[in-house]
Amino acid sequence: MIQRLGREYADHFSIASVLWEREPLAATESPQEGIPKPSETDIVVVVMWSRLGTPLSGDEWLGPLSNKPVTGTEWEFENAVQASQKHGKPHVMFYLRNKDILINYDNSEQQTSQKKLVDEFVKTWFIDTTDNTLKAAYHTFTESAEFERMLEQHLRELLKRRLPQGTEKISCYPGSPFRGLRSFELEHAPIFYGRTQARHELRDVLKVRAALNCAFVLVYGASGSGKSSLVKAGLLSDLLLPGMMERVAVCRNVVVTPTSLGSDLVQGLADALLKDKTHQKGNDNSSHWDQALPEMCQDALDWDSASLAKQLRGEQAWIPIQQGLKVAGDAAKLTEYGVARLLIIVDQFEEIFTQGRITEEGRSEFVGVLDRLARSGVVWVVCVMRSDFIHWLEKMPQLMALTPSDARYSLKPTNLHDLEDIVRRPAQMVGLQFEKDATKGIGLDDVIVQASLTNPGILPLLQFLLDLLWHKKTPERLLTFASYHDLGKLEGAIGRRAEEIFRRLGKEEQASFASIMRLLVTVGDGDGGKATARSVSLSQFGEGTPRRRLVDALLSERLLVADGDTQGAQVRVVHEALLTHWPEAAKQIQQDYVDLQLRGRLEQAAARWNLAGKKDKRDLLLPGGFQLQEGRELLKRWSSEELGPEILAYVKASISSFRRRRMRLILVIVLSVLTLPVGYGMWWGVRTYLGVLEVEKAMAFVSIPKGCYQMGSPETEPGRSDDEAQHKVCIENFELGQFEVMQSEWEQVMHSNPSRFKNEKNPVEMVSWDESVDFAKYMSWFGKCAYRLPTEAEWEYAARGGTTTSRYWGDGKKEACQFANVLDLDAKAGINVEIGSWFECHDGIVPTALVGYFKPNGFGLYDILGNVWEWTCSAYASDYDGSEKNCAKTEDKGSNRVSRGGSWDYGPAYVRSAYRGYNAPGGRGNSLGFRLARTCP
Repeated sequence: MIQRLGREYADHFSIASVLWEREPLAATESPQEGIPKPSETDIVVVVMWSRLGTPLSGDEWLGPLSNKPVTGTEWEFENAVQASQKHGKPHVMFYLRNKDILINYDNSEQQTSQKKLVDEFVKTWFIDTTDNTLKAAYHTFTESAEFERMLEQHLRELLKRRLPQGTEKISCYPGSPFRGLRSFELEHAPIFYGRTQARHELRDVLKVRAALNCAFVLVYGASGSGKSSLVKAGLLSDLLLPGMMERVAVCRNVVVTPTSLGSDLVQGLADALLKDKTHQKGNDNSSHWDQALPEMCQDALDWDSASLAKQLRGEQAWIPIQQGLKVAGDAAKLTEYGVARLLIIVDQFEEIFTQGRITEEGRSEFVGVLDRLARSGVVWVVCVMRSDFIHWLEKMPQLMALTPSDARYSLKPTNLHDLEDIVRRPAQMVGLQFEKDATKGIGLDDVIVQASLTNPGILPLLQFLLDLLWHKKTPERLLTFASYHDLGKLEGAIGRRAEEIFRRLGKEEQASFASIMRLLVTVGDGDGGKATARSVSLSQFGEGTPRRRLVDALLSERLLVADGDTQGAQVRVVHEALLTHWPEAAKQIQQDYVDLQLRGRLEQAAARWNLAGKKDKRDLLLPGGFQLQEGRELLKRWSSEELGPEILAYVKASISSFRRRRMRLILVIVLSVLTLPVGYGMWWGVRTYLGVLEVEKAMAFVSIPKGCYQMGSPETEPGRSDDEAQHKVCIENFELGQFEVMQSEWEQVMHSNPSRFKNEKNPVEMVSWDESVDFAKYMSWFGKCAYRLPTEAEWEYAARGGTTTSRYWGDGKKEACQFANVLDLDAKAGINVEIGSWFECHDGIVPTALVGYFKPNGFGLYDILGNVWEWTCSAYASDYDGSEKNCAKTEDKGSNRVSRGGSWDYGPAYVRSAYRGYNAPGGRGNSLGFRLARTCP
């Protein structure tokens, strides 16, 4: 804070702090002798709380005013007061902290004694004991942030009084003191205000984590809460001051984002650590503000990018960094007491989950490197993440273990005092004035502060508005109400400004807007996925094209930003607030929402495919059916530039592979027919083809809408099993058979009927998972649509039909006989076996029933509970591990397959939407059938 004031008033006088703990005190003399006397300074600040200190020895150190033995603090106070009384300076200010003291019972007597001495000191110098009134002024505070704010206000006023006569304004900061939509970087520390308490709290969290030998801190907060600025312009600028973290005198640092590191995150981190990125000298002539550890590649150490990346991936990742810090410390001539540390800041940490080209393996490896470095004792790691992505940590147990509650710092919304500082302090630095409303008696600054209190994510919009106001200031440096209203006030400014720029462009440039937004935005998977910014190479926008002219226009107005050199510059939206507060952008994102999600999934799949070895590549291609059809359709809707070469190559390879497989299968069928007797071969081929056509024509399907639900059951649900843990799952729309596959349909395609309870309108049973998959395969080969079994997650979502009860008709048992063929009183009597519990009702049917006999669920599906168990395409896992959302591979014979819904011979515990049955892929039973899902072009 004092350094910032020094920069602010540098044109008028120099400001330096005298702190006794930073003086080179000699062991051969009294500590007081080595400290400059307060009487020789201009301003003296005395702060007390819980202790007064140790008395000085010797008559020469008696109190200058009291002439009694005193402590060092008392002597300095009396020395300053005496000089002030004689000469009018220094100006002495006393601050008393009134927060309760935590008593250490091992040392409680001494603590109590020291506190009494402090109280007595205050009473002696400031209280008139005759009438208990103040005889001298002092200030009280509770928290350190309050003290810092108060002290800065007092010092600023004292400094203003010392300005030369006629000096009214100070303008020490070049350009606008407001950042617009851009975050505050390290070089903007002089104008970073409003987060004093958060800076102290975050520094304390890092200090505690470092003491626990795991210096990893996750800072999270709402989009627009200022978390990136807090870390880069607040925490980092604090840590660069020697002594802010005890013995640390040199703090090297590197600030990265996952996107900036490239597809290989560890290699990218190695490159960043070796770069010499020293900023130009700041206003205080400081250098090495933002420098990593290029010393690691000096001759004595000789680490290059490749060897450093290899070392980072190993167990002793910290060795090169420790070596580099040793060289940096020696260059700074640190004493044995002083140490050097490296601070790694990973901004926009959520990108490890949202950027499609970052694979799960790459993500895990990167977190492992950060984990090892944070436990090294020489590296601090601070990651910054949006709070709406915090639940994604659960996807990585390694990351969950690295971020216990005491390693997370939740940035709270700004309060009134914060906002007042954010609006007024930078304006004061450059001599800006806010217009006053003469009729209402309030200033424009008050109006802006009050408007900002209503929205915790308002900071980017606030900075954007203030920056626009700066550019509209009057010659007298006045920010006016007229400009405020013309700009659209607080929340309307960004949208109005973006719209003005957009409307000034030609029709060609406007027509390219959708394409640009597709490149600059991504959407998380699942319902409710958030739109987030993504970076793309500037080179993707060809010189002179309408897309490039639009990008250049948005860059010039700072709605987009470009990082990096001309050849490798990366473009991104300046802040995600633009995506929500610019109606044109929000509308385009909504139109492309589903396609943006699909593009994200394809990016991840393509990245895994590219990294895989040759023998694994084929297994990672899109399977035939719904996923392949999705990819094909996206290639039709989006241009190759919008998709990128990786996705194009991946989808085209998937299409080619599917065609080759299909041709081979057809060839096998043809050869099989040719090797059979001519009559039988012709009969088999024609009958299968005609059978599929008939079945496809008659088979009814229901369109299941996309949505999210709680898969599994609550712990209170009767009959619940341990493998039914509730978790949120989001489902895209798909089609599901309205009825279970009937025996007549099976026989037309498979030329046999294995069912025990034969009736052409009854569901087929006694069919294995493998045979059910073959049925779907033949339907796909010869039919117009792609058929498959539903995933387990799709099946439960469809079965619930929008309900949250144990069954789609509710939780009751007596109503079951209206909706499902189950183990009721009739079936119990027919089986004549005691088999658990049963439903207390009569449906008059034993065993299987005609499909569609009972009432449907909310989606119009019949018999989805009861009648026969239904195969799903998913492998069974006792704890939901994601397999419930995918289809198992046919060649994987080692795992069971999930069957769902219960059947005619099962009771209440099994006939529930959440109950999970399972069988071996080759298993059969007289109560086991299936229904199909399909995707049509």
